[in-house]
Amino acid sequence: MRGFALALVIGALMVAAVRWGSWVAGGSDSYCYMHQAERWADVLGQLARGRVTGVQVAEPLAIDAPWPDAERAFAPAGHVPSPTVPGAIVPICPSGLSLAMVPFVLAGGPRAAFFVLPLFAAVLVAATSVFGSRFGARVGVLSSLLVAASPIVLYQAIQPMSDVPAAALWMLAVALATGTSRRSSLLSGVATSAAIVIRPNLVPLGLVIGMYLLLRPERTWPQRLRSAAMYALVCAPGCAIVALTQEAFYGSPLASGYGSLASLFALGHVTSNLGRYLGWLVSTHTPAIVLAVLAPWLLPGSLTSLALVMFLVNLGLYVPYVVFDDWSYLRFLLPTIPLLLVLVVAVVDAVLRRVRVRAPGLAWISVAVVAGLAVLFVRETRARPTFVLQQIEARFERAGIFVGTRLPPNAIVITSSESGSVRFYGRRKTLVWDQLDPAWLDRALVYVRTRGYEPYLLFERREEPDFRQRFAGSAVARLDWPPTAEIGAQVRIYRPEDRDRYLRGALPGTEFVP
Repeated sequence: MRGFALALVIGALMVAAVRWGSWVAGGSDSYCYMHQAERWADVLGQLARGRVTGVQVAEPLAIDAPWPDAERAFAPAGHVPSPTVPGAIVPICPSGLSLAMVPFVLAGGPRAAFFVLPLFAAVLVAATSVFGSRFGARVGVLSSLLVAASPIVLYQAIQPMSDVPAAALWMLAVALATGTSRRSSLLSGVATSAAIVIRPNLVPLGLVIGMYLLLRPERTWPQRLRSAAMYALVCAPGCAIVALTQEAFYGSPLASGYGSLASLFALGHVTSNLGRYLGWLVSTHTPAIVLAVLAPWLLPGSLTSLALVMFLVNLGLYVPYVVFDDWSYLRFLLPTIPLLLVLVVAVVDAVLRRVRVRAPGLAWISVAVVAGLAVLFVRETRARPTFVLQQIEARFERAGIFVGTRLPPNAIVITSSESGSVRFYGRRKTLVWDQLDPAWLDRALVYVRTRGYEPYLLFERREEPDFRQRFAGSAVARLDWPPTAEIGAQVRIYRPEDRDRYLRGALPGTEFVP
């Protein structure tokens, strides 16, 4: 019966992830992962053909462009200029999720990569159930329900981002490490190794699991040492993969695409972030999440300590980080939020046992309490943009497809936030205008024309005032002629050549695309 219930929960989350999934490579993170997956798949194809040109491909325009810091203007959303290959771009995001997408890309093309998210969501729920079952079979199943209904889980399960995959692998590592099998530490190390490749900055979580194995009270010291050593040995490949890719991409095994540590972390961020993360946690998961704090008194033991220390380390890694104002950045804590939800269910179960509720009543009350929380979670999810994100992000795909089907093959699109989707769906070169020197817009247009490209301007409507302000000295930046196309009343495409025709009285028509 419990297995059937777990299957229903997993199935429901996977259906939700597919039904409401954005399935779009549009924003900085999503394009970063999708483009990287394409490149890794291409490298495997090169290996099969015996001709390997590498993951990084130089852009001749970026090398020859005459304006300052030109390479940055040719780096689309989610990418930066390569420190190791002149004219090439490298992703800002780690490689792990992209590597997981590669089999899907090879099997069904780039869009098939999106299927990796529902599968990782299923792993997350299943692993939560396994760890929860360490407190009791009922706790395991009910914990999986809370995780599947969690607003931040649902919000991230519908996007091609690394948060759910990272959470799934860390929960799998915890579930395996707390098992009793002789291979538990080995398998936990495999999961941890994969989790590190997906989110390298969370290496300290792996240290917590290693300390748990080393200090596990019910085992002898020889068993502890053997388990911890095996775990550490199997974790090493993940660390090596991260070091090698970061050396190749950024010139150092300790570098990343996000920038220097000094620019990202500061003690002054701690107070602001602590209030934000804890506030978001309570507002999205109701004040019931605070029940996890009672676990050390009601559920003393190594499992409770492991769960709470994992969460505190996760929180500690992000409170000095850059301050964000949107609730969705609660995703940074997603790898350990399921541990808190397990403790919440276990505390409810323990309280009911202490008041000596009889067995049949205990089960029904536990189910009722957790089901009620799950309903509140889903209501909170509906109040946020989760189930409309698909509609919101559809503009990326529509605009990219328009570029690919309606603009000439030699088009180069000057854009910003849509630079990834233009490249992914439109297969056209891009120039990122907010990385272009403000004095060089007109000369950049001349430059790309001399190289055989026809420039187009593509904006989300909210970007147009910023474009006018950045290039105030350019007549083209006035955008005082009708756009070539307007897509979904959100995206406009301008052809600079049309401005002179418009001023001479020849009115080019605007094509309106739903």
